[in-house]
Amino acid sequence: MIITRYICRQILQATAAITLVLMVVVVLGRMLNYLAQASQGQLDPDLLALVLTYRLPDFLQLILPLALLLGILLALGRLYADSEMTVLIATGMSQHRLLGITAVAAVIVAILVGILSLVLAPGGSRKVSELLETQRNRSEFDLLVPGIFQIMSGAERTTYAERIDDGELQRVFMHDAVNDRVIMAESAVPIENEAGERFVVFRNGSMTEGLGGTEGFSVTRYPELGFRLPPRDLGITPDVEEKSMSTAELLADGTAPRLAEWQWRLSLIVLVPLLALLAVPLSRVSPRQGRFARLVPAILLYMTYLGLLLLSRDAVAEATLPALPGMWLVHLLFAVLGILLFTGRLPWLGGRRG
Repeated sequence: MIITRYICRQILQATAAITLVLMVVVVLGRMLNYLAQASQGQLDPDLLALVLTYRLPDFLQLILPLALLLGILLALGRLYADSEMTVLIATGMSQHRLLGITAVAAVIVAILVGILSLVLAPGGSRKVSELLETQRNRSEFDLLVPGIFQIMSGAERTTYAERIDDGELQRVFMHDAVNDRVIMAESAVPIENEAGERFVVFRNGSMTEGLGGTEGFSVTRYPELGFRLPPRDLGITPDVEEKSMSTAELLADGTAPRLAEWQWRLSLIVLVPLLALLAVPLSRVSPRQGRFARLVPAILLYMTYLGLLLLSRDAVAEATLPALPGMWLVHLLFAVLGILLFTGRLPWLGGRRG
């Protein structure tokens, strides 16, 4: 019992540390992307934290299985590299018992992945879709920050407002790079007509077109000028409808895309114990190799496994692959691979008994 707790603790501690590192990397990458979009007026800066928070379950459900795989490799690899496993084997520790101990940690992680994939990730995806829909209903001028030049619509326009009073922009500047014109106005008001088209009405200002000294150069003063805003590009692609549906709704529907999403959520749970089965034989290293010897092959194996799952999910969604066997073919393939490794049939890939 003491040995079981010791090995489980080593695996779970390594898994938690790797999960934290991977989450920091992923979140920072997404945050930089969202900040770039916010600077271009594509995303409300106030929503950055919310979008990231709702995305966390989606990130975690993919990170946890990889973290467990690497955690088992590092934890058991250290025991082999430090000759602790040699002592444990001498006292009666078999490979089957080691697999059973590893399975305890795998069950804990599988439960967490199940909660994430079946409940939290769909809920988070639904919330993000609602936020993006709310953003689409707002014009770019609703996102202006007073006193700051903001690049909008993928560098097509640069807009500035000195201040904003009750939704009305004061002392406005706008450079339209597409039509090569500059609009300045004492005030501007974003409006929307009955057809849902968005406009901004500039009041008491001037419009300069072309370059000074050229034939097309002109300056027009106006009391009121309307400017039609193109549809907003938020930069963040909303999740497909299936990702936002609850697991019960997917089962009730039964169409190919829904079944593919349902199988994907279950596959993430099945992925965990099968990765544990693969990791135990892959962790067998000699003291001279060190515990990091099998990290690269393991990561490549995970990427291959996940890539095949994604391909089969798309095939099921497009009805080019029947729902049965569907994605379960991929799991069967890697289950057989894990058994061959564990029984020592593939010594070149780590299937040699310690």
